[in-house]
Amino acid sequence: MRDVIESIKHPTIAAAREALGEAGAGRASCFAVEGPKLLLEAIAAEAPITRAFFLHPRAEAEEPSWEAAQRAGIEAWLVKRGVFSRLLGLGYETATRVLTVVTITRAPLEELLAVVTGDTCLLAGERIQDPRNVGVLIRTADAWGLKAIAFTEGSADAFSRASVRSTTGSILRVRVTAGVGTAELLRGLRERSVRVIGTSAGATEAPWSVKMARPCAIVVGNESEGLTEEARDLCDVMTRIPMYGGAHSFNVTVAAGMLLYEAARQQGVRSES
Repeated sequence: MRDVIESIKHPTIAAAREALGEAGAGRASCFAVEGPKLLLEAIAAEAPITRAFFLHPRAEAEEPSWEAAQRAGIEAWLVKRGVFSRLLGLGYETATRVLTVVTITRAPLEELLAVVTGDTCLLAGERIQDPRNVGVLIRTADAWGLKAIAFTEGSADAFSRASVRSTTGSILRVRVTAGVGTAELLRGLRERSVRVIGTSAGATEAPWSVKMARPCAIVVGNESEGLTEEARDLCDVMTRIPMYGGAHSFNVTVAAGMLLYEAARQQGVRSES
């Protein structure tokens, strides 16, 4: 049984904070998921976990995740409250009691394009600036069973705390390609016969009028400006989700969910329930 960590200067804490990009450490090499449930999900997903931290004293409800970490050979530590808050990068206490540190795995564009097949369905975001929207898009992709998602340069960091929390664990199952050029991404997909479907308030075709058979990629744009002209020019077809009230647009995550639902409907995907 390891001793309880009581100091922020403990080597394990220092290493974790550096990996998470805290204390002026620069770009993070790891991200953190919070709570005992996500520790179990990370183990199940065979995520590259480096270590886990539990707030001391451990709660009874956390025993299954603690025991699972032991069985998986994960380095698990008990940590005093003040040190735990600093691990979270916060100056205040939260309800979080378990923190799992996972190595960031960014899938380069070449890797994404290399696994494109005739069955590919991909979600991509261009210049998505709100990290919470980035996180919900990852969650939306996961909900439809998509294994990968791409974000162009100018998008928020998919591995920031706000984004990771918004994924509610989906970041553990979906490979993220980020920081790529719009033209490089869309041309690469089209060269592999992927039909690229863009979204625009100025488009005339409704989603149910647009062919969304696989392989396809649905591309959503910046929250306030939509897709760039460059992106629109590289799409095979543009679609607009009809609106009947006074709002001028849908949130980008809502739009992505509706378009993926329509794609699934056309592709004959049915609920298992």
